[in-house]
Amino acid sequence: MSNQNGIAAQLPTIDLEPGPWRLPAHGSDELGYFVVAGMLLRRVTVEGGRSVELLAVGDLLLPWREERASFSQSEWQVIDHARLAALDLRAESPHLQSPAIVAAIAARSIDRARAFALQSAIMSIVGIEERLRALLWAFAERWGRVLPEGVEIEVNVPQAVLAEMVGARRPTVSLALGSLCERGLLVAPEPGRWILQGEPPAVVAAAQPA
Repeated sequence: MSNQNGIAAQLPTIDLEPGPWRLPAHGSDELGYFVVAGMLLRRVTVEGGRSVELLAVGDLLLPWREERASFSQSEWQVIDHARLAALDLRAESPHLQSPAIVAAIAARSIDRARAFALQSAIMSIVGIEERLRALLWAFAERWGRVLPEGVEIEVNVPQAVLAEMVGARRPTVSLALGSLCERGLLVAPEPGRWILQGEPPAVVAAAQPA
């Protein structure tokens, strides 16, 4: 989020420890949060399937508007120590009188939807290695840092969560990460830190209507 620190300074914050996040009982549709530090995930489970959405600095959460469908279960989990800036979304709220905050709400709503749409597309890629590689490049575009040896990403996400995000089991993801390293596409200097090498996935032509 541009000028994120300035915006966060205008808002009250809450700190969350790693583990399940139980939504406050006093919450409502008129309360939202910006993530200003750390990482969380939102998991939605249906019979026979699940989705996992990773949320980090700059993302906008509207937890009480993200109600689960009647046939699903949903939960929030704090992956890394997180700090959330609380947004009062009532019409009379002083927060909504700030053009910078209103612009950030609109931009981050679009960014989050776009990121999840990309993750959904990645899930349709054939092959765990290629799905995992595309997911890591998606992380790089959001949080990466360009170095002479490649694009560095620091995302403290357990392999079990990566496995959920690409529709695989944790041992399979561990093998896929090792294979990407052997192919010279990835360097893993330490847990939670990767350096992507080579080119990102190729851009494909848009599908033509039948």
